[in-house]
Amino acid sequence: MTTLLADYDRERQAFEALLTPDCRKRILLFRGASGCGKTTLLSACLEQVPAAIPCIPIQLRGSAVSVAEIFYRSGNRLSWERLSRFTGQVATLQGVPQVQIDHNWLLGINNRISVALHAEEPTDREHRRAALTEAWFQDLQAFDHPVLMALDTYEQATAEVTAWIDGPFLSRVAQASSLRVLLAGQKVPEVHNIEWGHCCTAHHLCGVPEAEHWWPIVEAMNRRVNVPDPRSWLAGVCHALGGRPKEIMQVIQDLPRRGREA
Repeated sequence: MTTLLADYDRERQAFEALLTPDCRKRILLFRGASGCGKTTLLSACLEQVPAAIPCIPIQLRGSAVSVAEIFYRSGNRLSWERLSRFTGQVATLQGVPQVQIDHNWLLGINNRISVALHAEEPTDREHRRAALTEAWFQDLQAFDHPVLMALDTYEQATAEVTAWIDGPFLSRVAQASSLRVLLAGQKVPEVHNIEWGHCCTAHHLCGVPEAEHWWPIVEAMNRRVNVPDPRSWLAGVCHALGGRPKEIMQVIQDLPRRGREA
């Protein structure tokens, strides 16, 4: 089922540009308050990703999504066999670089990544994250098509994850043609970062206040407005709700369905 989205044409065009082979602005930020339609926009964008481009969607919700978990999900999506440098670095950090990385070894890869990243001293943990990040990006360079990573709810990520994203991760994205990143949230990284800001496009989602963008949604949802001037009524709704897509969509959903005679 296609996601219904009112306007945000500029943002959708920016996402389309993100997927082009020669894209130089490889980081796309969507920032918006709750109810601005961010989640719907992301869904609509991800529906347009070509099958040839691997997509890794992740919601950064608290401690359940650590750096290890992000690596683990990427490996499951991309195939561990294509991440040989990364898995080799995991083994090295575990102290067993000569291990045979086969099906049985990969069965416990999630726990192995966590162990490889663990260290008592913060500096040692940073070095381990950097080593695995470097190996991961080296593997991605061998892909024929760019890989898309879509990260949502950035404001809910742990301090460890945000520090990794803002630092080692995005700085390498700016240097690697093999990865595209869509990062969204009520809060997003500061775009004027000297390491990767030149490679970034940012959009602030302010809602959709114009009724003209919502009338196609009314029609697509087969709803009926029982007043003499439906478009003026819809304009009043959009104005009263401050253009907040989540609330406007709820009003439209509550409208009666059009009958066959309509």
